Amino acid sequence: MHKKKRRVLITLGVIVIILITLSIYGNSIAENKINTLLKEKLPAHIELSYKNISVNILTGKISFNNPSLRIKTKDTVYLQTQLEMDSFMATGLSYWDYLVSKKINVGQISFKGLKAIQYKNRSSKVKDTTSKENKPLPPIEIGKINLEKTYITIYDGAKDSTLLSLQNANLTLRKLELNDALKSNLIPFNYESIALETDSVFYRAGDFENVKLRHLLLENQTLTVEDLQYKTKFSKKGYARKLSIERDYYDVKVAALKVHEIAFGKNENDSVFFNTNLITIDQVNAAFYRDKLIADDLKVKKLYSKSIRELPLKLSVDSISITNSNVEYSEKAHLENPAGVLTISNINAGITNMSNTYLPPIKTVITVEGVFMKNTPITAEWSFDVTNKSDVFKFKGHAGALKLSDMNSFLSPLVNIELKGLVKETFFVINGNFKESEINLTQNYEEIDLIILNKEKTENKFLSNVANIFINDKSKDEKSEFHKVTAKATRDTTKSFFNYLAKNLKNGLLIMFTSKKDKEKKKKNN
Repeated sequence: MHKKKRRVLITLGVIVIILITLSIYGNSIAENKINTLLKEKLPAHIELSYKNISVNILTGKISFNNPSLRIKTKDTVYLQTQLEMDSFMATGLSYWDYLVSKKINVGQISFKGLKAIQYKNRSSKVKDTTSKENKPLPPIEIGKINLEKTYITIYDGAKDSTLLSLQNANLTLRKLELNDALKSNLIPFNYESIALETDSVFYRAGDFENVKLRHLLLENQTLTVEDLQYKTKFSKKGYARKLSIERDYYDVKVAALKVHEIAFGKNENDSVFFNTNLITIDQVNAAFYRDKLIADDLKVKKLYSKSIRELPLKLSVDSISITNSNVEYSEKAHLENPAGVLTISNINAGITNMSNTYLPPIKTVITVEGVFMKNTPITAEWSFDVTNKSDVFKFKGHAGALKLSDMNSFLSPLVNIELKGLVKETFFVINGNFKESEINLTQNYEEIDLIILNKEKTENKFLSNVANIFINDKSKDEKSEFHKVTAKATRDTTKSFFNYLAKNLKNGLLIMFTSKKDKEKKKKNN
């Protein structure tokens, strides 16, 4: 029995020695083969360098130290892609799967310290006419892909300006699967789970605006963003010099944004879809500025129902919640005057059924509450049916007590007037469509006084006195403290929905403040 054990141990020892010897020689042969392949078989426009390579054929491991890959556009000297990293390692390579079923199976691929640069719009002078359609992709399965401390920059090749950058990104993908059947998907591979985290993201959203964010975290179906900023990248004066037609100046900051239960991809009819049950947005501080000294943009503007209806993807957002937010709108109409300013603060808002997939009677509903100007509480509800091609909508609102002097920071710079008095309460309902609308307006107000200003911003008493002849200074009569009026508005289709809303309110207020006075004047004349 003792002899048998010794023979077994000797036999195992010999096998181990043979395997180690074969492995050493095999590893050396494999390294030489890979070195030769990478040096001699790569196309001329691809350059690969590395400090050293390590191969272990027994464990299916291959690694490179300090690899660098440079890809130029064919038949040019222009760099298109550059990859540099501290190390690259692939483990768990299965030779058996490849020999038996021609399937590539890898346990894990790791990139450490990857720095990637891509020039987006650089292309070859000579088009590649070789057909790639009939080259099947071998099935690939990777247990895990891991990127640590990754820096990615994509440049606009035409101008060498940054289009997108990610700083210190870490990515983990588990159970990745690629094959021919997945090539046509929106994401051409399947995966079991994803985790992406990055310290900083920059994106050039267009010729005028940039998007920046401090932190991004994507964990499977949940996306979290912190300190998001969408801002025009020029000063207001510099921006005005670049514009031939009017365009808003943006400065929007969002402290936190979270998208829950994300689902996206392609439907059976190849249409792209994006679904989420909830988006939460906290602490938005948004400032919009418009320079009316620049020529109007006369393109027809879509109402929001049509914009959602005509999106190039199938959108289904069950609910959006906005909390603790502020909006400022400023408008400049005269060169010698500052911009007029309107503010809404302490905003809490909700949006339900923002979708172009839901069918009637489901409507998109937007509710808002906040503080208008200094101290006036407001609420509003706006609803529309995205499927209705007449863009029918309903907008109703309520405002509490408003000191009209609070409006002077907006009115004085724009129309050279000031107001005094108190509007105790306002109710309004607007029903409309793409072309026309009607407002029912109810107000309780008193001691209204209109002051017309001269160039020196002092009162023109003569014009003010004449104007106030036609102003009804209080809503109260023998029947009610409230005055109710109805007015109609025809939409200027070159203006936005909010211009349409303002036009309804203006038409209603004109009747509100003059109708009773007209009646009293007629009685006196009679």
